[in-house]
Amino acid sequence: MDQNQKTIRVMGIGNVKVAPDTTKLSFSVDSLHKDYETAYAEAAVGNKELRKALEMLQLPKDSLKTSNFSITKETEWKRKEEKWVLVGFKLRQTLAIELPLDSVITSKVMSALGAAWPELEVKISFVKKDSHDVKLQILESAVRDAREKAEVIACTLGHKLGGIVNVDYSKCRLDIHVREEEYDCCEIADAAGVPESIDYTPEDIEAGDTVETVWYLE
Repeated sequence: MDQNQKTIRVMGIGNVKVAPDTTKLSFSVDSLHKDYETAYAEAAVGNKELRKALEMLQLPKDSLKTSNFSITKETEWKRKEEKWVLVGFKLRQTLAIELPLDSVITSKVMSALGAAWPELEVKISFVKKDSHDVKLQILESAVRDAREKAEVIACTLGHKLGGIVNVDYSKCRLDIHVREEEYDCCEIADAAGVPESIDYTPEDIEAGDTVETVWYLE
């Protein structure tokens, strides 16, 4: 590279919209118990009932994945005694299952799992499962944006845009998802105990990324 050669540095921004194709249900439980054994027993029974519920729906038991599980001591500061006192054992667990983009199936799963473990809270998110092509579209859009900006800058400065000097694209991971919506599993079923379908139409997912480019000016 000629040290006297003028260059410009431009940031390109790429954005795309894509329709989600998968519903992700994230279940969590956060409960306090008087001792470790009671907390462990709730987890053991709850997980067993969840697997039974999945079998009743003819879904594989291993389709429900656990991403977090812990039983920890919970303490609080007692000002009179001037010491930390054990108040119980906290059970925390997070599970997730991916389903087709079908509100009827989603409602049945939420209702069944909520009945199997009433303490569960659930969040719904919509994702694009295979996002490889989407990421390439975003990158292509970002590079095109960088070049268009560089051409405008070069022209405004009275130059022609020369060759590319450097491209910096260091994004390691791009998650294609939309925000989560919270629901109460127990309220999904109506008074007769029949799951009521959640009527939803997920919005398109907006995703973006950036690429930094350096160009010669002629």
